[in-house]
Amino acid sequence: MIAAPLLKPEMRYLPGSLRHEQTHDFEQQAALLSGWNQDYLQISAGNFKGYISQIHLQDVHIFLEYTGQSLYQRGETSENVVAIGLPLTHQQGMFCGSHCQRNGLHLYSGSNGFEFISAQKMLVGVISVQLDSLLARLSPEHARLVRERTEKAQILNVSSQTWDMLCHFLFAVFDLLKHKPELLQRDEFARVLREAALAVVADSLTDEMGMESLPLRSKTWGTIADVRDLVMHPSDAPLSVAELCKQLGMSRRNLQYHFEQAMDISPIAFLRAERLNGVRRMLKTANSVTEAATYWGFWHFGHFSQEYKKMFGELPSCTFRRMHGESDHLDLLTHS
Repeated sequence: MIAAPLLKPEMRYLPGSLRHEQTHDFEQQAALLSGWNQDYLQISAGNFKGYISQIHLQDVHIFLEYTGQSLYQRGETSENVVAIGLPLTHQQGMFCGSHCQRNGLHLYSGSNGFEFISAQKMLVGVISVQLDSLLARLSPEHARLVRERTEKAQILNVSSQTWDMLCHFLFAVFDLLKHKPELLQRDEFARVLREAALAVVADSLTDEMGMESLPLRSKTWGTIADVRDLVMHPSDAPLSVAELCKQLGMSRRNLQYHFEQAMDISPIAFLRAERLNGVRRMLKTANSVTEAATYWGFWHFGHFSQEYKKMFGELPSCTFRRMHGESDHLDLLTHS
């Protein structure tokens, strides 16, 4: 796991302000961020490891998030909330149809939500603020600019100076609190940190070098979103690639092109990942592994168990027992 300025585990639950948690479950990690309505889909194969270090200061939320596996993240921020994020590692990813790169600021805002395909071993820093608090410190001209830029989630290209300022701020804050977490209990320190966070967000969103990053063709990104909606809500049996092509009204070659452009994987691999993730979600409420596996179209149980283990680093029976907190009431497949 990447060496980053983590908060001390023994200070994990300082009242209402500071928390650090390591996880081995990507859905649990998604739920750790309060105020973010989102879901994660694991794309790359392997056991998931991640962490979130986060600071809450009234209407300001600052956090670092590490995800060991590649994830497809969809979600939205709360109303009147604007957040900026920046990848702190050099792995490639994609945010709202644009490739992640240095100087490319992730802007989480707008009523349409966001989509983020994160690379493996990715560390992202995020600062979230109330839009009203941000606008109150801006000139009328800059306030109009920020309103325009925050109408939708996107990548905003900023100057190297702004990018370096943000990186320095995030690492400096968490490094300081790693060694002196008690500082957040001082009202004056919390006030100054909140003001500093609002200032760096204001400077970032009013960067005169700021330009919207050119996204992939809307057809490509829209196709990926349509496929996921169809797969996540099957009307009958899980869809095949041929059935997807029929429902989308496009050829298999065109579907392959869109997936290669957006995610660098095949439609078949994406469908397999979606179905395996579907089983994993269903194991929370299913009566057995067999029930979840067959619902998502897995009939060769031995092969399914190995595919599941390859994707998530454990057998489905282990997931079932962990989620249900029991070792009995298991059917034949849970022993696979």
